Amino acid sequence: MSAESVVQTASFSASDIPEHHRDEFIRDFYGRIQMRLQIRPTRDHELAFDARTLILPEMMCTLGAVSPMSWQRTSELMADGNDDIILSWNRGGYRLNVPGRGEFETKPGTAAILSLDRRWSVQAEDSQWTMALQFKRSLLAPLIGHLDDIAPDHIGRTQPAHQLLFDYLSSLLRMETPAALAPLASRHIADILAEAFKAGRGGHPSPGIRAARLAGLKQHIDHNLLDPALCVGQLSRTFGISDRYIRQLFAEDGTSFSDYLTERRLDYVHGCLCDRRQVLRRIADIVFEAGFTEPSTFYRQFRARYGQTPAEVRQSALSHDAQTTAP
Repeated sequence: MSAESVVQTASFSASDIPEHHRDEFIRDFYGRIQMRLQIRPTRDHELAFDARTLILPEMMCTLGAVSPMSWQRTSELMADGNDDIILSWNRGGYRLNVPGRGEFETKPGTAAILSLDRRWSVQAEDSQWTMALQFKRSLLAPLIGHLDDIAPDHIGRTQPAHQLLFDYLSSLLRMETPAALAPLASRHIADILAEAFKAGRGGHPSPGIRAARLAGLKQHIDHNLLDPALCVGQLSRTFGISDRYIRQLFAEDGTSFSDYLTERRLDYVHGCLCDRRQVLRRIADIVFEAGFTEPSTFYRQFRARYGQTPAEVRQSALSHDAQTTAP
């Protein structure tokens, strides 16, 4: 998105494209290249798209009319690293599917809140009018805590701040905004956005949701501890949340994903060494099985955690077993 302090507008109409190229152009150019979304028509409708986009500093707003279709943000398209947020209103409402969060259905005129750093799919049957605001996450991050915990259907038309946001965007899209006012308009939108996201939730985070997600992540790690492919990216794909969000959850817990994984794997090795049924297993084999590929790093981490070397832990466990079983 443009970050220049000038107002730019861009118009697009599918009717300007030769009919035999229209579907391909909308899917490939407007969908995958420009919007970074996968577009598909619903039912047997031909793809149709008419839109006008206003580009402001750190955001852009589009007003248009489209045929019934679905939009999908895929793992492949997420490789662009974009973490912008999109608010999208339309006449008939949306059906949303957000992996890891469930399915939602917005009422007509209620915005769908969509983050480009996670997978989702959206379907609309009545888009005789539609409006979308795409903005940089950094605009709200300092003002709103835990953006990723806000429900995708949070912004409707019932709260005054929600109505003000919709009306302000609508007015900007229908007027010729002087270039000198572009930064001011962008600041106004950011301020109204902050109030709209706070409205109805008191501006407070939802610790229960975050705690449940962190518990789910930790459980997945524990169940897949010996998987060599276990990483933040795998968790992101499994739970349908972003890498950044996963790291944030662990940071709020006073650790990091890599530190937590290392600790759990060290615990696994320690447990094997204390298990007399595994006394004949080579220590190196246990260490490698747990995912440690650098012996010197492992031994340093193990001694720092337990105050003994792996061999000393095994010997202590054997000595204790011998004492407890002696007649």
